[in-house]
Amino acid sequence: MSPLRRDPFDPSTDPSTTTPPPLSNERPVSNASPNAPPTPALFSQYRKGEGVYDELYDASGVRGAWRPFVQAIEGLGVEGFKRRWQQANRALNRNGLAYSSWKENEKEARPWELDPIPLLIASEDWDIAVKGLQQRARLLEAILTDIYGHQELMKSGVLPPEVVFSHPGFCRPFHRQRPPANHFLHFYAADMARAPNGKWWVLADRTEAPSGAGFVLENRLIQSRTLPTIFHQANVQRLAQYFLAFKRAVAAAAPRVENPRVVILSQGSGGPNYFEDAYLARYLGYTLVEASDLAIRNHRVMLKTLGGLIQVDVIIRRPNSDQCDSLELSHTAEGVPGLLQASRNGNVAVINPLGSGLVESPIFMAFMPKLCQELFGEPLLMPGVATWWCGDPGQMDHVLANLDTLIVKRSYRMRGRELAFANMVRNQSREATIKMIRSDPHQYVGQEVVKRSTCPVWKSQGIAPAPIAMRAFAVASGDDFEVMQGGLVRVSAAPDPLEMSILAGEKSKDAWILSQGPVNRVSLLKKAGGPIDLKRTGGELPSRVAENLFWLGRNLERADVCARLLRATIVRLTSESILEEQPETPALLRALADIGQIETGYGIEEIRKQLPPLETALPPAVFDASDSFSLRAIVTEIFRLTTRSRDRVSSDSWRILHRIDKSFTPPAVGQWDLSDLLTLLDDLILDLAAFSGIVSESMTRTQIYYFLDMGRRIERALQQVRLLRNCLIEPTGDLTAILEALLEISDSSMTYRSRYLADVQMPAVLDLLLTDETNPRSIARQLVQLLDHVNALPHNTSSGLFSLEQRLAMTLLNETRMCDVTAFRESEDLNPNAPLSLLLQDIESLLPKLADALSNRYLVHAGAQVQLTEIRS
Repeated sequence: MSPLRRDPFDPSTDPSTTTPPPLSNERPVSNASPNAPPTPALFSQYRKGEGVYDELYDASGVRGAWRPFVQAIEGLGVEGFKRRWQQANRALNRNGLAYSSWKENEKEARPWELDPIPLLIASEDWDIAVKGLQQRARLLEAILTDIYGHQELMKSGVLPPEVVFSHPGFCRPFHRQRPPANHFLHFYAADMARAPNGKWWVLADRTEAPSGAGFVLENRLIQSRTLPTIFHQANVQRLAQYFLAFKRAVAAAAPRVENPRVVILSQGSGGPNYFEDAYLARYLGYTLVEASDLAIRNHRVMLKTLGGLIQVDVIIRRPNSDQCDSLELSHTAEGVPGLLQASRNGNVAVINPLGSGLVESPIFMAFMPKLCQELFGEPLLMPGVATWWCGDPGQMDHVLANLDTLIVKRSYRMRGRELAFANMVRNQSREATIKMIRSDPHQYVGQEVVKRSTCPVWKSQGIAPAPIAMRAFAVASGDDFEVMQGGLVRVSAAPDPLEMSILAGEKSKDAWILSQGPVNRVSLLKKAGGPIDLKRTGGELPSRVAENLFWLGRNLERADVCARLLRATIVRLTSESILEEQPETPALLRALADIGQIETGYGIEEIRKQLPPLETALPPAVFDASDSFSLRAIVTEIFRLTTRSRDRVSSDSWRILHRIDKSFTPPAVGQWDLSDLLTLLDDLILDLAAFSGIVSESMTRTQIYYFLDMGRRIERALQQVRLLRNCLIEPTGDLTAILEALLEISDSSMTYRSRYLADVQMPAVLDLLLTDETNPRSIARQLVQLLDHVNALPHNTSSGLFSLEQRLAMTLLNETRMCDVTAFRESEDLNPNAPLSLLLQDIESLLPKLADALSNRYLVHAGAQVQLTEIRS
């Protein structure tokens, strides 16, 4: 039997060897060696594992590259180091860093854990890995170019045709593309580990849409701030050089454009990499989009914005190739219909090109040594993990005979499904696995079990060794590839791909590539050049983002009024007087029921007596996430909308709203009551006020601000109208007490008292809450702001007529301005047919019409695509 690849640890291994030679049996060396440096106290419990390469220790003790770092860490002391670690965790939690920053379909976001001890790699050691990665990236690109081109490798038999033509990712529409800048591979990543002899080897190639670079950047930011002095003294190579090369590669791919418009095509907030997509979009200055934001016109890709359609020149895609064009890839309803044709015509550069993920399937690992010799006439500098393809009878016999020592995988990678398959193989019997392989041998490979190196990891009981793997990144640069001076390190005891390690919530590490001398400063800031056109507009805002911001504003105000109304009610529930003795009680309960915070029966006295006491029913109702009207559900929606607009929200704004989502929860253990709820409501109101302050003082007055604030103004006016209607139309109880409660909930008590002292009368209260345009909480103030924002939006000025939304905004403001609040003095002025009630009804009916008009003109974009014909296999 002849394996199809060489030994991963020794490129010179004879390819006719049946199996790789056994791994090194290197055993850990005692740190008590007389020639070894003394082991510091913080690392005193550290013991390297058996039969693996240890990154910290060699035969003589602490490795040379690690010694200055270990000494510096010891200088911090155990308590000092713990404090730094806690600071790092707080920073991660504050930033909301997670593998999936939002949960969809019951999938929980995975919090990102950063280990405070980085992985240190000497520059001369890393240089060896860099050369191997560069060769491997060139090789994979050459393979892709041949498969989608003249296919000489298959014609010559070096690559069996069935390997390609049986690949579910090989689609005819991908064939004979014109790759941007003649690159079939712009971005490449490799999952690597060290063998017990210390040599690097490749666990998996990532060529579809390699993820993780954004997490590397965030890890470095946190790590460098956690250990700033140690970081700078260690001469750590910077990451910025890679991202400069990244931007150069993107610019070079643009079709005939000097200053291209670049977008990052994301899978959306439900995708596992959304945090990274938003993070890189902000860091690199690119626009984050989803498929629904793009349209094809005349074989050109257009971005749907508030100002119209804008041509896109470069798309950095994150979805799988088969999810990018629903027109030519009939098995999917996702993507941008016509994208492939626009790419073929050279009107847009898609990177990596569609179909580039073909070669990241495990089956290609079995042929890489042979392909490298065929295409380059040289051996692999960094071999991959030993792989046997069951489509070859001899290889299948070897896999079946060694099932206990090999990992069975699908020949062809299907992103997102590896974990389910791995669990299935683990849980089924040996006989079932043999039957599965024999039934369709071409679909399976056997791979050698990975023995990963170990590295120090901080644990509650101290520093201990743990297996690690590392994802390295490379970007096309001219005829070669530039490799990032760092990488994404994951702590993982299981021999699963790194994506599974991430999904399992394993820790991450920063990788420090140590330079032998001082490191030059590198910045992504552009050097001074020619003049640029000044802009004070935001017409490039995608309509989807504007819609998210609009509804974010509405939900923020909805949460605020709910919290204030709940607080006012709870204050009365916990006072000395019983609730029924307080004259404003019926109005408050009616208002709470109207906005869905309690059952409607509590607003009717006869029914309320038959329901559970409000004191016990209210807290669970507030936190009932299954009820879309509950305050907890509103807070959840706020966080969801913020996540979907993360690239447009400032860091401070994000931290506030993330804190709200995390903190507005009932105690996990023990009993809690109205006093706990009251504290949470106070904190919520303060945090919402802090966010409003940031919006008011820090957000530039562009379309981003207009749509966020229009949502807030519409909702605040609408909620204020409902509050007035529930409390004043046909009131029951003492009117003065009701008016005082209205002022309290509307945060206007202080203003009223400064004007009128303690004399509470209905005309003065109505003026303050309804028609006073100087009061930030009045209905009139909201309508003034709405009209200003509507007038600032893009309009067709050629007709000379006002738009529908302008007419509605003017009608609302004029009706409010024409209201004479001094006429409302007697109880008969508060009946359902009185002018005050009719005015409130008009405002309440016109505000939704204004919201619909804004949505129809600016926010409507393509909905879910519909398959018009049945899919044929």
